[in-house]
Order: sequence, then structure tokens, then C-alpha cells
Amino acid sequence: MYTRQASRRVARGERKRSLHLTHLSPLYRLLPAVLGSLLLVLCCLSGVVQTVSAATVVANSPIDITALNGEINAASQRFLTEAIHTAESDGAQALLLQINTPGGEISAMTAIITAELNSSIPIITYVSPDGSYAASAGAFVTLAAPIAVMAPSATIGASSPVDSSGGDLSSTMKAKVESVLVSDMTNIQLRYQRAVDPAVKMVTTAASYGSQQAMSLGIIDLQASSISDLLSQVDGRQVSLANGQSVTLATTGASLRDIKPGIVDTLFTLLTDPNVIFLLFILAVIGIYVEISHPGVILPGVVGAVSLLLFLLGVGTLTPNWAGLALMVLAFVLLIMDIYLPTHGVLTIGSVVSLVVGALLFFNSGGPYQGAQVKPLVIYGAGVLLGGLGLFLVTAVVRARRGPVTNGPEGMLGARVVALTPLLPEGRVSYGGEDWSAVLEPPTMTVDTGSELSIISVEGLRLHVQLAAHTLPPIKSDSIERA
Repeated sequence: MYTRQASRRVARGERKRSLHLTHLSPLYRLLPAVLGSLLLVLCCLSGVVQTVSAATVVANSPIDITALNGEINAASQRFLTEAIHTAESDGAQALLLQINTPGGEISAMTAIITAELNSSIPIITYVSPDGSYAASAGAFVTLAAPIAVMAPSATIGASSPVDSSGGDLSSTMKAKVESVLVSDMTNIQLRYQRAVDPAVKMVTTAASYGSQQAMSLGIIDLQASSISDLLSQVDGRQVSLANGQSVTLATTGASLRDIKPGIVDTLFTLLTDPNVIFLLFILAVIGIYVEISHPGVILPGVVGAVSLLLFLLGVGTLTPNWAGLALMVLAFVLLIMDIYLPTHGVLTIGSVVSLVVGALLFFNSGGPYQGAQVKPLVIYGAGVLLGGLGLFLVTAVVRARRGPVTNGPEGMLGARVVALTPLLPEGRVSYGGEDWSAVLEPPTMTVDTGSELSIISVEGLRLHVQLAAHTLPPIKSDSIERA
């Protein structure tokens, strides 16, 4: 009976799936056409964007404005390069970039100034508000624009290369990096016919300049007290672009359009934080570890897989030490091995040590330009958390192995059943709410319906039972007394 009920349930499920697929089949047939239409629309939009970007700037057209507030890293690189592309394609006559930054990574700086130098519309950089600064890599970003402006009391400079902790580089490395940076600064200043020597000193001697000094030395183009003052000063100014075009700005009365970070930019900024990247790795390890130690839970495995993908995405923004990653992976392997080997937590302790050492190497010793580092306290705390979880699960596994079997045929032994029919000695019994075939032991005995029995062995789908200890003695067929 049990098998027949299961078969009917499976058949009903198959019919439901068949009906569901039949209902969706038209949608599946239309799916290629829908995707093709979307692709065609995207291609058309791409053509429109290219047409707009190649058009001549219209007088009094709007000006896009965005800001660089914070470190120059992979996230700000992505946002600013996308902002330049947006301004090129949305009909703006120029992009105004407000800057207030302590500097950052050389690789991100190089990508940003490359986008500035090759922009098809004029870019105006404005170090503002009063008291702000464009330090280190920020000075390059400021000067790479055709029009570089500073607010009163703003500062620019201090562009000497240092390592990620702010310390000096070795003499050989410093000479190599300075040589490249001096060449870049010279090329930028010559392109826009601005002073070269004082700008180069920002790299070679870490010189810094206030807005008035930078203006008088010819390092920048203008000094402006506000955005409206800036727009009035650049009105009518002619700018030569990388594509050979010469554009005359018409900024008086032009409207401003903000380009702000979107959800993707915010997420990407979060993923460039080494502390977040490390915690994603820990979350991935915990999720996959719990799924392997308790198969079928599903949710921890899904969370772990997603966290692992986000971790790999974030790692692409770093300059890591790959030996550290190998130790971090070893920590995960040791955790898994401790579940299946009788080490009683020794491998878990080893995995914690491997994780801590590996994380410190991976995130905090990847070279002089890796940017922000993981806080050691975060690493130590994650190690304690992972170690505690590992020891807890190992203890649970050991207890389960030493405890009695509670599932399968072995787990059925000794369980109580109730006779659904007289056992003569064969009949039917109820076990776990299901109807089972049973035979009474010894076979010379019989019991009535409703008798309580216990399972002594399992043979396929047949139970071997005997009278439960606390019930009345069995009724023998040859000892029935007559009244």
C-alpha cells in the first residue's frame, strides 16, 4: 500500500510538471525572437549614442557635473571613466569634475587620466571647495584636463610615489616610478601649454602649491571662487581635443546635470574594500562548509557560492600575494578534512592558523600599490569565528557517530508497531503511520488486531516483529480453552 501511494504521488507530480511545461512551451518558442528583438534595439541605441558623441557641441547645451571625493581606486576609476563616456554621449558640451582627494593607486590614476586625455568633449577639473586638495594622484587627474581650476585656499601637489602604508620605496623602485611619473606630468603640461618645472617638482620633491601660487606659476589655468564664477570665466574659451576638433565653450546660462553613482557603482565601491572582500571569503567558506557537512540544506551552499563569486570579483581590484590565497584555500581544505578524519579538532586549529597567516599575506603584502589593507583585528576575529564553528560541527559529528543509529533499517530496530490485522503469524502492522507487511516471531504464535509489537529485524519491505515486553502473553492457537 505504501509503495502504491508513493507511485500515485510521483505520477501526479509528473503530470503537474508536464502541464506546466505545456503551458510554458509557447513562451519558450518566443524566447529567441524576444532576445533577438532586444539585441536589435540595443544595436540601434548604440548607433544613436555614437551619432550624438560625434556631433558638434551646440552652444548653451548643458554641462554635466560629477565629483571625485575620496581615494582614487578601482571604484572611482570605474565611476569617472563611465561619467566621461556618459558626458560624451548625452549631448553635454563639457564635463565639470569637482576634486577633493588625498590620491590613491597609480594604476587607477593612469586609467582616469587616459580617459581625460582622449575625451571627445572638454573636461574642466575644479579643486573645490575652499580648503580642499588634489594630492598625489589627484594632482595628475586635475592637470590631465584641458582646463584646470582651483578654489581659493585649495592645495595641489605632494605627488611623490610611496608604498601602500605611506612609507618610502626602495631607491631602485623609486627611481623607476618617478621617471614614469615625471614623463607623464611633462607630457600633460606641454600638451596644454602650462608650466612644466614646478609641476614636475610635485613628483621629485613632493612640492605642494596653494591655488594662488599654482596660478602664478602657470601650473593651472584659472582660479574661481564658485562654480558660477568658473563658468563665467571659461565662457568663450577654445579647447583643442584629442580627436583634432577645436570647441568653443558657451557656458553662460548653461544648465548643470549631475552624474551620480548608481547602485552598481555603490556595490563596486563596496567590493573594492579589502575588509569586505575578506569577509566575503569567510562567508563563502562558512556557507560551503556547512553545506558539505550537512548535505541538502541548500541555503548555506547558495549563499556560499554567491559570496565566492563576489570575492573573486573583488580580488580583481587588488594586487594580492597569491601565496596567501593558497594558505586561505588550505584552511578551507583542513576544515573539510576534519569532518571525515578522526582528528577531533586538530585540523580545525591548523585551518585557523593557515587562514590568519594566509589572509595577512594575501591582502597586506601584495606590493607597494595595493591601496587599503585589511585590518588585522578583522582577520583575527574571523579566524576565531571560523574556528569556533569548525569545532562545534566536528563535536556534533563525533557525537552523532558515537550515538545510536536513528535512520534506515538499523534505526527501525526496537521500534513499536500496532497490529492492523491478526498475525497468524503473518499480517499487517502500522509503523510510522504507514501500512507494513509483518510476520510474528516465533511463527508458532498469533496475536489479535491492536496488539502492540516491536520490530526485531527488517527484510526488504517486510518486518519481523515480536510481542512487546509490557503486553499480555501471546495467544497460542492450540491452548484456547472452551467455556
